Amino acid sequence: MDRFFGKLNWFGPKEITENHIFSLVFLVIITFILCILIYVAIKKQKIDKAPSTSVIMVEGLITMGDNYASDLSDHRLDKANPYFISLFCFLFFGHIISLFGLAPIGSSLSVVFAATAATWFTTIGIGFAYQKIKYLFTLLNPIEIAGNISPLISLTFRLFGNIIGGIVLITLLHISLDKIWIKIIKVSENSPASIINPISMLITPFMNLYLDIFVGAIQAFVFMTLTISYWSQVSEVEVKEKVKDKVEELKENLLKNNQYDVEIPIKTN
Repeated sequence: MDRFFGKLNWFGPKEITENHIFSLVFLVIITFILCILIYVAIKKQKIDKAPSTSVIMVEGLITMGDNYASDLSDHRLDKANPYFISLFCFLFFGHIISLFGLAPIGSSLSVVFAATAATWFTTIGIGFAYQKIKYLFTLLNPIEIAGNISPLISLTFRLFGNIIGGIVLITLLHISLDKIWIKIIKVSENSPASIINPISMLITPFMNLYLDIFVGAIQAFVFMTLTISYWSQVSEVEVKEKVKDKVEELKENLLKNNQYDVEIPIKTN
């Protein structure tokens, strides 16, 4: 999205603020600092004292995310829950950094495609891990080829399209408010008086907050949910087969027990 206060550049010229590599580096640094702060805050907690509000909040959010991922995957992918939470944080904080004048990572097609490719290739790997060679026939099935490839396209353009749509929306809002301000003060577009637009400075920050925080959280949540859903779907068949095998095994054990429990009648004269 646009910058928090009009045309203010927090990190220098556009060559830096619109560079997605710089945004990724900044995101990694911020995430690393937050992890250290959380680690130190938890280490400082004492057993005989109640935890601080920040620790309770972080623990609650992580627990909520862990429970959500476990319930959605029926506890089949519990080991992958840290990845799901990290994926959400990566996309969410990747949107928030635009409040500081940096390019949101979601506006880079290559970054979004990389995240989607990680989900897609891991889906294939989980399919082979759970379904073995049967999954290969599913991939080669002409009827299901489109369905197997479509997540790679839909996930990419869903996230990328929503972010670009927000950028276009806020850009059009800026242009409209600038035109209105020029008409009000009756000056040319190149006049220094047209640069400082109080109307834009009052309205656009709220739009930025909405698009960056709320919409960013929704898009990150949807991407994480779809990732869990795809992975759970390919791991569901094997679980059904294991249940079926378990039922057959129980049946065999019951039949064996019944054979030993049958009493043979003895004829007496």
